Amino acid sequence: MTLMHTRGLVALVLSGLIACASDDAGGSAETTTETTGDGDGDGDGDGDGDGDGDGDAQPLEGYDDPALWLCHPDKAEAEDQCRGADLSATQIHPDGTTTLVEHTIAQDPGFDCFYVYPTVDLRLQPGQTENFDDIDQELDPLLNQAARFTSMCRMFAPLYHQVTIGTFGSPEAATLLDAAYQDVHAAYLSWRDNHLGDRKFVIMGHSQGTYLTTRLLQEEIEPDAELRSRLIAGLMIGGAVGVPDGELVGGTFEQLPLCTTIEQTGCVIAYRSYATELPPGPGNQGPPGASSPIACTNPQVLASGSKFSGAYLPTFTHQPAVFVPIDYGVEYETPFVLYRDLYTGACLTDSDGHQYLAIGVEPGPSDLRQNPIDFNQPLLNPSLLGLHVFDFNFALGDLLDIVQAKAHAAG
Repeated sequence: MTLMHTRGLVALVLSGLIACASDDAGGSAETTTETTGDGDGDGDGDGDGDGDGDGDAQPLEGYDDPALWLCHPDKAEAEDQCRGADLSATQIHPDGTTTLVEHTIAQDPGFDCFYVYPTVDLRLQPGQTENFDDIDQELDPLLNQAARFTSMCRMFAPLYHQVTIGTFGSPEAATLLDAAYQDVHAAYLSWRDNHLGDRKFVIMGHSQGTYLTTRLLQEEIEPDAELRSRLIAGLMIGGAVGVPDGELVGGTFEQLPLCTTIEQTGCVIAYRSYATELPPGPGNQGPPGASSPIACTNPQVLASGSKFSGAYLPTFTHQPAVFVPIDYGVEYETPFVLYRDLYTGACLTDSDGHQYLAIGVEPGPSDLRQNPIDFNQPLLNPSLLGLHVFDFNFALGDLLDIVQAKAHAAG
């Protein structure tokens, strides 16, 4: 996919989902900016076997079958894309030395996580992903965002007929997004009715996944006091959860406030990431004067840290056409590189009144480490994606600590 195509797609997504969110029957302030995907990106709709772009994929049936899930506790570990994945990381210390950090899967996790992945279908023609013969495109966000939570929860991550990136801004957008939601809703019901029982849970998503899980929280969790009481947290990352100025609730959610402490449960963590030196410009996050401007919850603050405790950056990709280059200087054999206490986050307000999470790089006085990501890359320009593709990565260590603390507080 060319950079010109990518720029056009991002602009299309921004305008399209802002419009979709404005027309949402639930009054959601949710918008999304789309992430990387596979697809052939040539706009002819032929793709790589992920659908013909006609946009009428029938809702998936039979979510009781683990085959329709990327991650599901009833799948054999080798077939489960979360539990069967190598999530080991090379930790780079301030003096330049390294340590291997293995990932440990919880053997008897006490709560569940339900995750919906972001847009990975980059075909320009409006439509939906229609088959899942090749799931490589779903793996990058899954492994970067959700899989590591298997250290504490049972992970449920369904496949779904998501909309293509070319859908956003098209006349079919609302209809196709609703169809995508029907899959997510059916998967949720299968999980809730057959597996959840009286367990507590986390609901999490990114980008299009956040758009869909926001609706899920609005329609299924908020109206049900008993389910609300068991919600550990909602991780609505890379979307646009909105609250009125000076408030913690209202706008997108009427019953679920923004999280303000690490032990608070039944709350939402939401933010969108931009480099500190490259803030969003006018209109990048949405129009000015919104009654419920986009909110920001800083995981670093919730975790009481001065810097992010663990940024996990990948050394791999299943999506080379749109992969943001990361230059570590040397090759590492592990799929992830771990930086502790190198990156910082701060919730700031843009010129339109919307908040965002500003990501900075602050090595200590004798710290030899450097940021391996060039924030000035065209794809990371604030008028395009900003740091959207890394929304989870920088704060992942803190998000893990926060969810673990909230689960402990929930009992």
